[in-house]
Amino acid sequence: MLVFNCTKAAAEFFSVTRKGEVLSCLKAAPHKTIAESVAARAFPADVDPQEHDGTQWHWVVHCVTVKRKKYLLVMDYDSRYCLTFLATKKGDEIDFLNMFEKMMVSNFTFLANKKGVDSVEVDLAIARYNDTFTTCAFYLRGDRSVQGHLNEVAWHLEQQCYDGMLLMPNEFIDFSVFMGKFPRNAKGRSSHFFANDVFIDTWLQDLDVEDGPVDTTNLVYLSDYRK
Repeated sequence: MLVFNCTKAAAEFFSVTRKGEVLSCLKAAPHKTIAESVAARAFPADVDPQEHDGTQWHWVVHCVTVKRKKYLLVMDYDSRYCLTFLATKKGDEIDFLNMFEKMMVSNFTFLANKKGVDSVEVDLAIARYNDTFTTCAFYLRGDRSVQGHLNEVAWHLEQQCYDGMLLMPNEFIDFSVFMGKFPRNAKGRSSHFFANDVFIDTWLQDLDVEDGPVDTTNLVYLSDYRK
């Protein structure tokens, strides 16, 4: 299950008011902190906790405005790799999920190709992802350490946009890869790390690519999750 932990700015983006009623995909978080949820995984009532061995992937979503354009910053809690793209339709989590998956797979493919990962292994990792992550949850919850890194990304995004607004997919990928080259630190880690490297390892190790081929004939895609 993908878990999207949303800052207050992102929560506002995912909320719309219709006929005086506030509508949002966000639910109450099962724990106060993301770290607690990582240590003791919890699932919504409509999700089978045993599905895919209870696999969860935590992300933190933030929303910023640069020159009157809204951008979404979606940072992997573990690797601190940050996907950056133009805000999708306000209050539409399906539109967000479609763009998120498109950008995440594109970023992974770009980094993997740059690192020289075999194309078969790349395809296998993507198939494994599609087979594993078929549900998601949105919570109003942030993380101080991640927020510090998100603020850094937001600052660089603003500086980048002074020379020209980021609008195209390849520009966003280049920007995310650029931010992934900065050394990071996080609680529980003994030394600094680089988001690009940890992000690639997440795909190739945590998704168990080495286990061999998976059946790709009957995959359930997250983009169809609530259609």
